[in-house]
Amino acid sequence: MDFLLYLTPIGREILTGILMKNYQVQENAPICKKQKELFGYTKAPNLVICTDNIKNTVSPVSYYVNETVYHEAVHVIHSCIGGPISIRDAILPTDKLLDVLRSSKITGSPVVYETEAYYLEDKPHMVNRFMKKYCF
Repeated sequence: MDFLLYLTPIGREILTGILMKNYQVQENAPICKKQKELFGYTKAPNLVICTDNIKNTVSPVSYYVNETVYHEAVHVIHSCIGGPISIRDAILPTDKLLDVLRSSKITGSPVVYETEAYYLEDKPHMVNRFMKKYCF
């Protein structure tokens, strides 16, 4: 899996937690080819990283691969607790709010889940703490 080459140490730690929760991690699954704007997708027990879509869309690739892993890990946490994390003050800039709405429409994920995932996708240490707190 190519995406493993891009992971930071904290990204590897988060991925290990995902695997410990018995998720099947896939790369460039058919959903990635159907939805070219999709970078990742999680529906228990599957987590998909669309590395080719990332490579063909944005740069730097390593940044967006890690951000996608962190984002999808938040959805794993949602599954662990059976609902939202209930983060206080999860304020997003306008561009990310538009991403939330687009992602919710594409995936059918509740807006609150996508809001939390977009809020935390650049906060890997918080994602890791939440994963340890709620999943283990």
